[in-house]
Amino acid sequence: MKVIRRLVLPRVKRAVKVLIGDDGRPVADPPGQLAADAQAYWSASEAADDRRDLSHWKGSGRWADEQRWKRIGEDHFELYQSLLRLVDRKEPVRSMVEWGPGGGANAVRFGREIPRFYGVDISEPNLRRCSREVEAAGYGGFVPIRIDAADPEGVLDRIGEKLDLFLSTAVYQHFPSKEYGVRVTRVARELLAEGGLALIQTRYDDGNPYFAPKTRDYRENAVVFTSYLVEEFWHVAADAGLRPLAVVLRPATHYAYYLLSRP
Repeated sequence: MKVIRRLVLPRVKRAVKVLIGDDGRPVADPPGQLAADAQAYWSASEAADDRRDLSHWKGSGRWADEQRWKRIGEDHFELYQSLLRLVDRKEPVRSMVEWGPGGGANAVRFGREIPRFYGVDISEPNLRRCSREVEAAGYGGFVPIRIDAADPEGVLDRIGEKLDLFLSTAVYQHFPSKEYGVRVTRVARELLAEGGLALIQTRYDDGNPYFAPKTRDYRENAVVFTSYLVEEFWHVAADAGLRPLAVVLRPATHYAYYLLSRP
């Protein structure tokens, strides 16, 4: 018999539903279903207010304040500059990819410095919105690439060059599984040139069930679907062929930013 357990978390004032199988372990949705659910969820950003807010569309939800929206890109650009200092990079960064550009806050900021910017997303509406923002900012180097959520490796055939920078922020936490994040991290390594850099942010798991990784009901849990122990993702990156250099924690959001290089 399968049973449903609800864990009530007073601190976050939300119940987390867990389906337990006969063996006492959580029952997971099939990976293909989770990927399809994720694609459908984020492809609804034009029609759903919450999706636009979560995707960082300027003018929507928390981003009605344009300066707050711009701060997203500025904050991540500052972390990127810290990464440059860590490796003492002298060569200019000329090309990059962002996995999940959303509403374009990062693309607008990084586009001021980096000539060619690939934006990879499972959401066509997000790519259209990002394209609109970078065009309005006068940036002509943006290349949108929509991928099938079930096939992140497919992007390797769509980008015909090795890149200097891989960026992904506020995305790994929405991946349909921890294993999916491992796959994307391996793709990041393959996309980067020797000496390339990566800035990847995950949600970190500190034992609070609300932030623990989920395995089912994607739509219900999309905001906090995937997380890693801090040291766990450090090893994920290293096993994928990236060199971890530093990690920056933001406890208020349970965000961990990993500064990485490709040997």
